[in-house]
Amino acid sequence: MKREETECPESSAADAVSRGDFLRTIGMGLGAAGLAGLMGGQAFAGDPEGKGKYVIVITHGGNDPNRAIFALLMAQVVADKGWGKVHVWMTLEGADLANSNKAGRIESPIFKKFGNAESIMKKLKDKGAWFGACPPCAEYAGAVGGDKFDFVEKAAGDWLMKNIQDSWVLWM
Repeated sequence: MKREETECPESSAADAVSRGDFLRTIGMGLGAAGLAGLMGGQAFAGDPEGKGKYVIVITHGGNDPNRAIFALLMAQVVADKGWGKVHVWMTLEGADLANSNKAGRIESPIFKKFGNAESIMKKLKDKGAWFGACPPCAEYAGAVGGDKFDFVEKAAGDWLMKNIQDSWVLWM
């Protein structure tokens, strides 16, 4: 079956844009827009020292210790560099980290030299990081009563939605 080609009367062969050129142009435009979004975020607005607010959302715990520890290490980078206030919010399986009986057993084979989840969290707490956990997720993970770290607050989805609007966000 032969495809019939039609010409647009207003254009000539010299004006035609190939599909590849079109896609490259669109890709560059989207890439530039994404870069502008990363560089021009509101996290530094109103702060003359350029320090932002960082929300690290952790969705993995004992089910994926590499991802859980990596998220904590990213929070530690922000705290160590003094880039701004660190907020760690744990949800889904990430609420395992709020359980004082589980966090010490969560270790990453990749990041083993940095310690377990409990030791990294305590370092972050000592540097002023705030910790919150989704209430139903914390309950599901057994992070209730004496089995929840005392420095972890219960914070629902409304806390997250309010705080990500002016923050740098890492979702792990």
